[in-house]
Amino acid sequence: MREDERRARIMAAVTEPDTAEPGELARRLCRYAVDEMALSGCALVLMSGAESAGVLAGAGRHASTVTGLQMELGEGPCLQAHASGIPVLLPDLTAESANRWPAFAAAALAAGVHAEFSLPLTVGPGGIGTLDLCRDRPGMLSEEHLADALVAADIARDAVLYQPYGAGGPGVAELLDTAGTDRLVIHQATGMIAAQLDDTIANALARLRAAAFASERSMHDIAQDVVQRRVRFDD
Repeated sequence: MREDERRARIMAAVTEPDTAEPGELARRLCRYAVDEMALSGCALVLMSGAESAGVLAGAGRHASTVTGLQMELGEGPCLQAHASGIPVLLPDLTAESANRWPAFAAAALAAGVHAEFSLPLTVGPGGIGTLDLCRDRPGMLSEEHLADALVAADIARDAVLYQPYGAGGPGVAELLDTAGTDRLVIHQATGMIAAQLDDTIANALARLRAAAFASERSMHDIAQDVVQRRVRFDD
């Protein structure tokens, strides 16, 4: 299945006419992941660093458990995925591959979690968080489920990117149907703004949203100005 077909299938499953804001879409994505991938938890975690993180949405009995442990202990796969921009897949927390996070692995196993999969939400050269999936039994995600999870993470990232649109504007589902090249422009601009300001991706996103609000233009239009070097944020 092509990625655009997979994205359309997942979008159809999680959006309805009343899906008006990213938080609701994120909750439905997490519930979709739990139900369709036989998970015991799924959480969308937003981060601007290891010291600053929050759960935007979750589903399943272990959704908050695993994320909370990682934030409390200061170690774990979601922190690694966010820092590296590379998925961290741990199908068995008793395996040697989990030994790099001994405190987290022991605490997660004690809480009943046996597998953890953290997918980064990448934007430009950095990221804004992770989509965390966990199971109460060991085992790798199937190839089909992993492909779905990666696309779901992209949808979650895009929903956060489009968060500034308020009541009366286009719905989240309509915005996320934007062509991939349009989304790419926003990702590129966010990375450029972060580099210009020597700041985090999260703060660069906030600046891009604020500029869109202030000018009453869309984020995409502002982003295009940044990418084409008509606008800088460090002037």
